[in-house]
Amino acid sequence: MQSFLSKIKDFNNKHRKIAPFIIWIEIILIFLASIMKNICRHYKILLAVVVVLIVIGISARHLASVESKTPEEGSVVAASEEMSVVEEALQEATVEASNEASGEESLINVDSAVSETSMENVDSAVSETSLENADAAASLESTASLYVDSGISEFIKAHTEAVGWIKFEDDLISYPIMQAEDNSKYAIEDADGNDSETGAIFLDYRSSADFSDSNTIIYGHNMRDRSMFGALKNYKEDLGFLDDHKYFQIITPEGSGRYMLFAFMDVPKNSYIYDVCGDNTSRMREFLDTIEYKTYIDTGIEPTVDDKIITLSTCTQKDDLFFVMFAVKVDD
Repeated sequence: MQSFLSKIKDFNNKHRKIAPFIIWIEIILIFLASIMKNICRHYKILLAVVVVLIVIGISARHLASVESKTPEEGSVVAASEEMSVVEEALQEATVEASNEASGEESLINVDSAVSETSMENVDSAVSETSLENADAAASLESTASLYVDSGISEFIKAHTEAVGWIKFEDDLISYPIMQAEDNSKYAIEDADGNDSETGAIFLDYRSSADFSDSNTIIYGHNMRDRSMFGALKNYKEDLGFLDDHKYFQIITPEGSGRYMLFAFMDVPKNSYIYDVCGDNTSRMREFLDTIEYKTYIDTGIEPTVDDKIITLSTCTQKDDLFFVMFAVKVDD
């Protein structure tokens, strides 16, 4: 025994320098053994992580391959312009489907693919209507012809805030024109005073009810079924549409006036053109110059500051833009 202990002591003395390394090796081996034990215990999680990484790698390679085959930007823009009308219809159909599925009125949200909107916001980029409102609009349009034929006075007797009737000569639009003490009431109520998503066609509260101002502003919702002022989209989608659909009449108890459309464009909702209204005629020259410069179509018609202008205004799919059309009075 004494001899064995002596041999161990001699061994330790001879290998004293490598003792720390041996200790570190032992610690590392213990650490690795612990890791391997945990890996074995959670091998399912590790396997799932490996599979996810493989899928991500394959997807990245596929996307890179598709990207390399993308058409040139010019052809994409051209195709986009040719299909703009179809895209608008698809977007509107998506909104309607989302509304039916979720029970909510909505706009398309690109991040979540869930549409959200509020029809309480009268400045909405796109006004929408339910089947009941569409039927109500059709009924009102049918009633319109009867009142126009029998005389606007009868309608005004029954509707004290009615000031006239707007009737396109091709029957594209035919509705009573209402006027309240502000521009909010008839954005959410129909001509009979009922709550309605279609609202009514209404005269700016600052405008003269006899349409004698230099510029008179009339508002209407841009309905997706093209009722109210939704039909004005026809002019924007096809510039040639104006050629055969340029005249409308404003009918009042005192008589009627004939107007000819000559320009249209998009404007910010806070555009100064909405300030050129009522008795404010000091900016008519600037107003007419702006129309001539920004209109989407050149009809060659250049009204003067002495002419009577009607501005038809409706909303668009963009919250901050409105579509406006301008007409000049040509006959009493």
